[in-house]
Amino acid sequence: MLIRLSKNTFVRQFGPFTYVLGRIRSYDQMFTDAEVFFRWIGREPLDKSQILSNICGVYTGADQEEIARDFDEFFAPLIAEKIVLCGETPEALDAQDESFSYDVENPKTMDAHRINPAEMPEGAIPQEVLEEWFAEHPTIFDLQMDITQACTERCVHCYIPEYNPVFLPLADAKRVMDEFREQGGVGLALSGGECMLHPDFDEIVRYARKKDLVVGILSNLTLCDDAKVRLLQEAEATVQVSLYSMNPETHDAITRRPGSFEATKAAIEKLRAAQIPCRISCPTMKANYHDYLAVLDYARSLRMDAQTDFIIMGKQNCDTSNLACRLDLAETRSILEDIVFKSVPMNSEYFNPEKKQYLLSPEEWKKRKVCGACVSSICLEANGDYFPCPGFGSVILGNCHEHDLKWIWNESPETLRIRAVTGASFPKCATCEDRDYCSTCMCRNFNETGDMFKPAEHFCKVAKLNHEIVDEKQRRMIGEGQ
Repeated sequence: MLIRLSKNTFVRQFGPFTYVLGRIRSYDQMFTDAEVFFRWIGREPLDKSQILSNICGVYTGADQEEIARDFDEFFAPLIAEKIVLCGETPEALDAQDESFSYDVENPKTMDAHRINPAEMPEGAIPQEVLEEWFAEHPTIFDLQMDITQACTERCVHCYIPEYNPVFLPLADAKRVMDEFREQGGVGLALSGGECMLHPDFDEIVRYARKKDLVVGILSNLTLCDDAKVRLLQEAEATVQVSLYSMNPETHDAITRRPGSFEATKAAIEKLRAAQIPCRISCPTMKANYHDYLAVLDYARSLRMDAQTDFIIMGKQNCDTSNLACRLDLAETRSILEDIVFKSVPMNSEYFNPEKKQYLLSPEEWKKRKVCGACVSSICLEANGDYFPCPGFGSVILGNCHEHDLKWIWNESPETLRIRAVTGASFPKCATCEDRDYCSTCMCRNFNETGDMFKPAEHFCKVAKLNHEIVDEKQRRMIGEGQ
């Protein structure tokens, strides 16, 4: 009997926790005391008897039959979910491997969902436990590589100050991916600028898959031809793209590139036909304020995931001229009401009334990290500079030409400074009555105020609106007897 991981399964060991991600089934779980069971299960098939022999070699003197029973009991649900494959021949294993499809009942087009604790398999632990462990033991889980500053568009709301034709050298990209993988990294996002402009884009994507990384592409897709579609299929990549309106003139006015709507829409439909998981994002601003619902309807017609986002922030160099396109508070209220009352998808938990039963006290909040920057994630710019997160170009953690990722993560003074930031650095936020309807963001603060610890006033006002609208929904639910 042969055993191997599914092509869609990724396993990492973080301290005492074994993290298992199964992308097709949206399986996202952690286990304790499971490392030895997974140690010999990889991409290549291995005979079950050899795996059990290896495990018994670790637990010398243990009852071998008991180990075999424990092994079977542990892996039975994983085999049932096709997280782990079991069969008599390599061909039988290959036949069980699943590929993403839009034609199933509930296609999962991007990230794994969080399973209700009551539905978790025996032995699994909540995701929050791993997040708490990361807070105490910072570990790189996600890396975004902005492999070029060049772009095919000039979006009015973009936070990038200049679109220089700078490209991360292929050798450096490969070396950084090696270092990322050695530290247990899981998710690699390739972005820019427009990442497909990079002359070595194809090789970077293939190398990322070779390193057993979950590959995500952030692109406007204007360069996504048939060859790129085949590449994304080969790499089992996921894609995120912005579509601003179903009106070509409106979309092109935002990108400031005539013809960009037709190019992006055609590429989205090519991805759909090729069964490549894609999420459509519709950043909402004054120009497309009345158009975003049509974009979400279009995404649903393709069975693609989609979301809106009205969080427009200043540029990395503190130039706030791009904020002229940002929604005013009356317009923001309308969007918030759609999100809260009509369940319009938005990439934030702060708009979910059910979350409010888990509020932290000011004292508890002050002790917590404000975000995952330098705790579980980091960003690499095309010139080799490391940033805490994609928009936070004002803080340079170091450069890949001077230091390896291990040093950047563990020893860089700037990394340690950002990592040490907790809610206590934001005393006004800690006691704000709207704090739990907001997301404290050092990057947004700096880009708009020039000070990462000074809250950007606009987002304080948005949090107040959010609080009011969520409270109104709760009152309605009580009045309706829900």
